[in-house]
Amino acid sequence: FPMRCGGMNPLTMLRMFRDQRLRQKVLRQYRTICVASRHMRSVMIQNGVSEEKVQLLPLFPTHGEPDPASPVPRPRNNKVLLAGRLTRLKGWTHLVPAIARASETLGRRLSLVVAGDGPDRLKLAGLARKWDLPLEDHGWQNSTGITALMREADLLAVPSLWPEPFGLVGIEAGCVGTPAVAYAVGGIPDWLVPGVSGEMAPGDALKSRPLADAIVRALRDADHWQQLREGAWRQALRFSREKHMEALLNILSGTAG
Repeated sequence: FPMRCGGMNPLTMLRMFRDQRLRQKVLRQYRTICVASRHMRSVMIQNGVSEEKVQLLPLFPTHGEPDPASPVPRPRNNKVLLAGRLTRLKGWTHLVPAIARASETLGRRLSLVVAGDGPDRLKLAGLARKWDLPLEDHGWQNSTGITALMREADLLAVPSLWPEPFGLVGIEAGCVGTPAVAYAVGGIPDWLVPGVSGEMAPGDALKSRPLADAIVRALRDADHWQQLREGAWRQALRFSREKHMEALLNILSGTAG
């Protein structure tokens, strides 16, 4: 209710709460429930679903397939991409100062590239001006546009302050060899391996300084950054449509049996 996801009226909140309690009751009656991440599996179990009913079924990229070969070395262009809906819970308030601080540590000017829209779009631009951070605002993009921006960026930032159910955008960036930086929240640790496919900030202390440190670790050394690019691409290969369908068919077969 305080976050306005429970309506603007206390009576609306109570009605929505009743509906969700009903859905919770129905959940327990299913024979099998599929979830995309270990985090969501734990959420289902916390909500009364027995462990044997909850099956892990990771997602797969919706913006095409991984590149046929690992990314070849290229110069860094000092761009950090933020893609998605622009709301406070997506972490832009932490990302802007983190990029500015990382720029100071690295001794070179990083810029923030935004591909998305939302109620906080103007506020984000204002905060970027306050921190003297170069900003490229491309607005909402289709799959072709977002893929092109991912290829150009050095890093994808996923600074969500809430537990993402999965964070599919990270896998989609990995398809084109773009590593990610993020907080260790929700389902993100299922695909982001620190030092392998990107760098991670602690999820139990959501501050801009640790996120800045993660950006520095990813971009300080050109060889390490190239290794992260290759690691992000290899991680994306683990989340294919074929593997998803194979797992789904096994789950359906077991449930029906």
